[in-house]
Amino acid sequence: MSLGRSELKQKRQKELMSLLDSDPLLSDSELARELGVSVGTIRLDRGVLNVPELRERTRQMAERASSRLTSMKQEEVLGELIELEPNRLALSVLMTSREYAFRHTSLIADHYIYAQAATLAIAAVKEDMVIVGSARAQFMHSAHVGDRLIACAKVGTHKENKYVVSVHTRIGSREIFVARFVVIAIGGRGGC
Repeated sequence: MSLGRSELKQKRQKELMSLLDSDPLLSDSELARELGVSVGTIRLDRGVLNVPELRERTRQMAERASSRLTSMKQEEVLGELIELEPNRLALSVLMTSREYAFRHTSLIADHYIYAQAATLAIAAVKEDMVIVGSARAQFMHSAHVGDRLIACAKVGTHKENKYVVSVHTRIGSREIFVARFVVIAIGGRGGC
């Protein structure tokens, strides 16, 4: 027995919400591709479900995340901090542009990818002052102008003032960079 239009619509809307729960940064076109429908249908479904567009979802997430930030200022994080659960995880998005590229190419300079990850590792730790003590990093793929870099940091073990933070950066579903940072919480302003 086939489903009626109403049941199909409800099923699609449930799948839409499930996709957004797993990745709130999906654009309308990415959602449409995933669900096999038009962008217009996605916009209608978002309207019915009271789900804001990507820009508004990102803004709301960024406001919540920045209110929890203690280890650095929002403007010191490379990329837009959109999720932060202190001492647990952090998420940032960096929209790449020509200013991040190597001269005369569309290739994003590796130090920007590293800086996004390093600042996110610091932001993930709930301390007043945090620095990178060491890092082990691997670049798997390159990024180009126009790519949206999504970095996710997870805080692992910590002992005394040292925290292990792993960061994975991806473009869409393709992982391009992985790093393991040991970040150190330091007291006062003078040093360790």
